[in-house]
Amino acid sequence: MKAFSKMKNRLGGFILLLCFLVGGAWASSHSALAAPEKTVGSAENGGIKLTITNYAITNYGQEMILYYTVETTTGNLLDENGKELLKNLEISIADNRLQGIDAEHKKISSQKYQGTAKVNMPQYIPATSNAALSTDAILNQKGQWTINFQIKK
Repeated sequence: MKAFSKMKNRLGGFILLLCFLVGGAWASSHSALAAPEKTVGSAENGGIKLTITNYAITNYGQEMILYYTVETTTGNLLDENGKELLKNLEISIADNRLQGIDAEHKKISSQKYQGTAKVNMPQYIPATSNAALSTDAILNQKGQWTINFQIKK
């Protein structure tokens, strides 16, 4: 009976360790800024380049997260202490104009930011849809940035 109890304790400890490892890996892979970088599309205006590096459709198809970078080649981007990086963010998906939210961003260097934007998805869209992200200001810089891309559910 003691041998069975020791084996049960070891098995329980192993299962607990496995749960922590799997849970930690799952949580880190779902961090808002943890998407692998590729280029979905980009736009440049006034020396500032906005690039969508990836997207994810989450919450059972009800929400899309866009991963982006903002870079400048002409000078430093001024941080406005936690304010939205992308102003007046509009996202259109399959002819539906939607208001996006600049969810979070972090400063990588004086010339680069990385962030995420979120938008609630329309109820009915085709499996493959045309989409566009548009903004008229990045931090304190006015301009027009529009990126056309395609999404797949």
